Amino acid sequence: MLVDRVRDGGGVRAPGIAARLGLVALLALATGCAVPVASALEEGDANDVVVLLDQSGIDATKEVDPTTEGRFRVTVMRDDSARAMAMLADEQVPRPHPKGVLASVGQGQLVPSQVAEHAQLVAGMAGELERTLGEVEGVRAARVHLSVPPKDPLRDGPPARTTASVLLEHRGTTPPLSAESVQRLVAGGTPNLAPADVAVVFVPRAQRPASKPGDVAHVGPIAVARASATTLKAALAGLVLLVLVLASAALAFYARMAKALREQEEALAAAPSRAPAAMTRPMGTGTVPPGHTRPPTGTSPPPRT
Repeated sequence: MLVDRVRDGGGVRAPGIAARLGLVALLALATGCAVPVASALEEGDANDVVVLLDQSGIDATKEVDPTTEGRFRVTVMRDDSARAMAMLADEQVPRPHPKGVLASVGQGQLVPSQVAEHAQLVAGMAGELERTLGEVEGVRAARVHLSVPPKDPLRDGPPARTTASVLLEHRGTTPPLSAESVQRLVAGGTPNLAPADVAVVFVPRAQRPASKPGDVAHVGPIAVARASATTLKAALAGLVLLVLVLASAALAFYARMAKALREQEEALAAAPSRAPAAMTRPMGTGTVPPGHTRPPTGTSPPPRT
């Protein structure tokens, strides 16, 4: 029992126990039932995921991914996981990163053929254009297809015409870029391509509704209004600290009382060894007061009258 451990000097460490209990309580409060919905992300992609989910009324948290070094993951409450994953899939977030020219040309055969090298170069240019268009605000996805014929020095006549087609998926009914702007952008990044030879197709998608003020946020397993989440966290943290202080004070007081009781028991156990020396002297060895005589040994005292 706890009483016996304190009385026997077992060492109940009140601050250590209180610290462990507080750590467990705070971890349970902070983590709750969170599950990851996106992992192994770059920090920019993780920020995009958090912003998207927050605008959709889903409480999301960015944290370091423990399974991938230098990457991040985003977690939400278990009840919101299905809605969060559906939202990410619908918005195509995090966005795929198209390969640029350097990445495309640097892969493949050790000694690529002229045709393979040309195809890789065209794919790299298309990837660079897709990345540029995808960074425009309001663009959900961008695909660029380039038709760049390879140079043939043995061919007679004018060279084949270079063409391109662009597919832009955007939010809302109004495109974030005009068709002329897209044509000039693509033509400027492709050799021997005229803006008139760039076909642009816009695909509108419904605008995502903004989150309502009454949307809920989760604090551990508790769902509250988003505006009250911070207040609830502060109140729960204060309650945990108060419990820790009271538990530490109670255990410290109990340890002091047990120590005092143990010292009292030790003092009582040592009391017989300090008894007066007169209690242990043999009979008849004491001193005789002045004016009195010791009766002879073996005689009885005179009778009283």
